[in-house]
Amino acid sequence: STQSTGKQWYQRRVREEKTQLRRFIVMMDIFYDRNVKLIISSDVPLHDIICLQDADQKAKDELRMLMDDLKLTMEEAKSMSLFTGEDEVFSQKRALSRLTEMQCADYWDLPHNKHE
Repeated sequence: STQSTGKQWYQRRVREEKTQLRRFIVMMDIFYDRNVKLIISSDVPLHDIICLQDADQKAKDELRMLMDDLKLTMEEAKSMSLFTGEDEVFSQKRALSRLTEMQCADYWDLPHNKHE
């Protein structure tokens, strides 16, 4: 059915985007732990690179509309990783905090750690 295909496409896309974000966060965590100097060029602010899942009411409204569009019940939505995962929200907040810290002169003055 079209509804089923839409859900499958959306779930696949969410998984792909989450995988990319997780990889970026792991890479950035390694750099942070080893005091690697990371330079990122972006047209958007850091907080837009790492979109926190619990951001603002607008994001929650968009998720609600998406659930309505896909005709998801609350049970179905809870089973999808997009609608759960406090650990992911924590890692995203930590990543944003670390990326912000990595911009400071104090961080840039730290010696590079080759081993943990």
